[in-house]
Amino acid sequence: MKKYFAIVAIILLAGFSFRVLAQYSDSGPLFSFRGVLKGILNDIEEVAQAVASEVRNPFSATPAPAQPSGENSFTFAVIGDTQRFSAGNPNGNFQRAVKDIVADNPNLVISTGDLTGTCESYTECVQKHEEWKKIAAPFLSKTYAAMGNHDNVGNKGVKAWQDVFNFPTNGPSGYSEVTYSFDFKNSHFVFLDSDVPDEHQINEAQRNWLDQDLAKNKKENTFVVFHEPAWPVSSKIGESLDTQTGQRDALWSIIAKHNVTAVFNGHEHIVSRRKVGSIYQFVFGNTDSYNHDLPKPGVAEYASQVQGSFGIVSVNGKEITVKVFDPANKELNSFSFSK
Repeated sequence: MKKYFAIVAIILLAGFSFRVLAQYSDSGPLFSFRGVLKGILNDIEEVAQAVASEVRNPFSATPAPAQPSGENSFTFAVIGDTQRFSAGNPNGNFQRAVKDIVADNPNLVISTGDLTGTCESYTECVQKHEEWKKIAAPFLSKTYAAMGNHDNVGNKGVKAWQDVFNFPTNGPSGYSEVTYSFDFKNSHFVFLDSDVPDEHQINEAQRNWLDQDLAKNKKENTFVVFHEPAWPVSSKIGESLDTQTGQRDALWSIIAKHNVTAVFNGHEHIVSRRKVGSIYQFVFGNTDSYNHDLPKPGVAEYASQVQGSFGIVSVNGKEITVKVFDPANKELNSFSFSK
């Protein structure tokens, strides 16, 4: 505080001296006493405003303005399994989640898959994905999605996905826009496909690419996103990557080797948190779906069955906070960890 008062005193003294000297310059009186006083008062007001912007009034009820996020700080929202959305229902769970997320204003939005409920032909897939895009329009430009099993029934949805969306194309050959990665600030994001070309597996081609991609990664945090969880906790046990345990374990060994920060999935129509080894697996699968059973006690660290749920993840360096919200934007759970 002392330095601010010193600045005020210097500025006021300089302003007064300038005005007094100016009155006795060769060109005659330039200012009246009233003008001098007005100038000094203006200086006081300007300096007071400058100090107020730097020093928060401890008696004020107004919170200090949020500091702009730096290179190591940002937020991203997580939605998943919006498959039961109705394009004509402005009060649907998906639409409500969009409004809440817009209010939260995250830097990115990620979807864990099953954007649509039926996708059995190119025409149908295009129509459903276009409807999804219209609802997500307020944040579509900063949205990235993993393809789910309902987005690609019988491998009929890949071409439609590629034509409708505009995701990165840096994945392995044959997986353009369904397997990809990108960097944002201090973090690396990887999206994999658990249902191409076969359900319930992330095959060798994707795993080899993943291993190479993560080997080149220099970011502080790494988030991996795919639809079907490697370690389901409830109704999708036996209908996820656990049906192919050899391939599942090979995938997880790559994730563990590269010290991935967290994995995000959908598929199970709940929200859950489970730690597998040193890696946290977060499932967000009920933004607009129908309820699956909650896990048995001891399987998951946290689980919720609230429809319309979504997540907001805050990244502050290596400190990660995952918050769960209901359709009314009420916080249901908050969990922080670091790697």
